[in-house]
Amino acid sequence: MIQAVAVSLLAVAGFILALWWTNIADIARGIVGASMAGVAALFDNQLSDDAKEVAARRAGGQLILGGLNLAGRIVVALAAAGLPILLADFVGLVPGSAVLDVMLRLDYIVIVSILAFATVKIVNRLRRTDAAAENSGPQYSPVDQFVHNLAFSGPGVQKMAARAEARLIPRPPMPDVSQPIFVTSLARGGTTAVLNALHDAPEVATHTYRDMPFVTAPVLWNKLAGGKRRGVRRRQRAHGDGMEIDLESAEAFEEVIWRMFWPERYKEASIPLWQAGDTNEQADRFLQNHMSSIIRARNLQAGPQSVEKTRYCSKNNANIARIPYLLKSFPDCRIVVPVRRPESHAESLLRQHNNFSKLQTQDNFVTRYMADIGHFEFGNLHKPFLFSGMEPTQKDTHTPDYWLQYWTCAFRELLEYKDRCIFLLQDDLRASPQATMEGLYDTLELSSDGQSFEQYFHSKPDVAAAEHFDPICLQAAQDVYEALEECAHRNLLRNVI
Repeated sequence: MIQAVAVSLLAVAGFILALWWTNIADIARGIVGASMAGVAALFDNQLSDDAKEVAARRAGGQLILGGLNLAGRIVVALAAAGLPILLADFVGLVPGSAVLDVMLRLDYIVIVSILAFATVKIVNRLRRTDAAAENSGPQYSPVDQFVHNLAFSGPGVQKMAARAEARLIPRPPMPDVSQPIFVTSLARGGTTAVLNALHDAPEVATHTYRDMPFVTAPVLWNKLAGGKRRGVRRRQRAHGDGMEIDLESAEAFEEVIWRMFWPERYKEASIPLWQAGDTNEQADRFLQNHMSSIIRARNLQAGPQSVEKTRYCSKNNANIARIPYLLKSFPDCRIVVPVRRPESHAESLLRQHNNFSKLQTQDNFVTRYMADIGHFEFGNLHKPFLFSGMEPTQKDTHTPDYWLQYWTCAFRELLEYKDRCIFLLQDDLRASPQATMEGLYDTLELSSDGQSFEQYFHSKPDVAAAEHFDPICLQAAQDVYEALEECAHRNLLRNVI
């Protein structure tokens, strides 16, 4: 009996080692990836019919070859398992039939399975030592990519998801949305840090990464995706700025809705501004319901013992191009605009433009992901907003003066609404974050609840080399900045600076 057990364990070890040696797990993942890629291509609204057919054929060929490859490795593993049994029988140590009888016993199968599972988990944990891999940003498996491509295969899918949530999820009357908060600026202006600081206000509800990819049905998707059981390790986001994210992190997904109702605005190389007369009543109703849905989703996730969330807050850099529209459609809204020194802001935009141009060239899914959520701020997807005076074709986007001109045109436009926007200077957020954010909380009528705001903002001065820019362009930008600085201190910080 002991000899039969020993030989059987050698057979199991041979089987496992052969599977490991032949790298069967990667082969299996490749088959799943090919399958998902083929199906996802059929839902990709950015591909032509011919491209979809080519992708499906390629995936079919990969599945056939992968299946044959997998079968060959399984045969090798079975041979490795059978070798010690045959040798033991050949030398007369123990009959092969006795070894097989032991291996087919239920208690043997259960015990060996548990031991094998525990061994694999321990080995994987010991091998998980590469810190860079742990913090290199979100990683999307083939299944993740398939679900994402399905969710963004067309605007009808997101609308259908919202209708499904309204019908399938029992709900009390939708919560009223009053005084929604829109955080906006040019990208790299500090909107994410301000959003995170506002996200901690007990009454504030924001989008989180948990809402992706069915951002229009946050309650339904959270239930289908496993609720709080679904999680990922905190990772650095792709911007390379050291900011870490997980599923609970606040993020900007509202632009998905704007693209649903104004798809024609995103088709050209530049995006025209929204004016008050562009109002779309259907879009306004959808946005109002969506704000209520986000508030409800965050209340459900927080639990009945938490302070009720009543204020919708979004970070959407693209809202900088639709200030008059927001003021007309949501007259009680609060628009918060972080403002960074022009030379520092332009330098950061150029750096991220180069960074994402490289990332999008290397990984097609990064391109698809950013296009789907409406991030056209930089990279190969860059589509500038047509602020007055902005002529995108006259300058190279890989030069600092392009981004400085973009900054000047954008914020000169915002000065027209200086009495309706709340300007926050990046310099003040760095030098005195507590006083600045407490002032903002008071202005927005939020409960600060004793939060410490230093954690959200860099403390080092925000400086850049002025000699990199054309002196005339830089002076024009600095004139606009001085006007914004006066507005910020007069309207928000006069009591704390």
